[in-house]
Amino acid sequence: MSRRVRILFALAILAIGALPAGVDAAPSYLRPVVVGGKVFPVMRTDWYSVINFQRDWGAPRMRFENGRWRQIGIHEGNDVFAETGTPIVSMTGGTIENLGWLFYSGWRVGVRGDDGRYWFYAHMRRFAPGLSLGQRVEPGTLLGEVGNTGYSEEEGHDDEFAHHLHLGIQEADGTWSDPYPLLRRLYAAAVNR
Repeated sequence: MSRRVRILFALAILAIGALPAGVDAAPSYLRPVVVGGKVFPVMRTDWYSVINFQRDWGAPRMRFENGRWRQIGIHEGNDVFAETGTPIVSMTGGTIENLGWLFYSGWRVGVRGDDGRYWFYAHMRRFAPGLSLGQRVEPGTLLGEVGNTGYSEEEGHDDEFAHHLHLGIQEADGTWSDPYPLLRRLYAAAVNR
């Protein structure tokens, strides 16, 4: 680490330590922007948000088995990368239909939307306190936090990949659809508020 970086780091630590009693250095989160009854699923801060996503719908999913990589499927969703612990909110109104652990998805929440679609949020670090099956949610209801859980039978297993939200949208007929166009539109609305 260069001398300059060490000095900047020390100044940052001093600045945080110099805050008046009762002042938290953690950022606060911006209220979600509702567009057509939907919100972007990862909350932005009023300070600095590292949120990154691109269209990864249909990308191959690989697994290393018996000394070889083999394709085990395709990506039926979109990943939204963010800092660990960033709040995840429901994109739509609906009812919590699934809540718990799945091998690939880790901690996940499934919301049956008022529109009949199934909204799937995966790889969470933890759920929001008091979240329960059958609970009614609205756009912006806190579901949990960004994490990197999954790829194990062992509940709570993490660190197999970068922290992110996997978002899937299943149509009423059972097919999965590409969330990217909706994510892009909702993110643009949130940034340009």
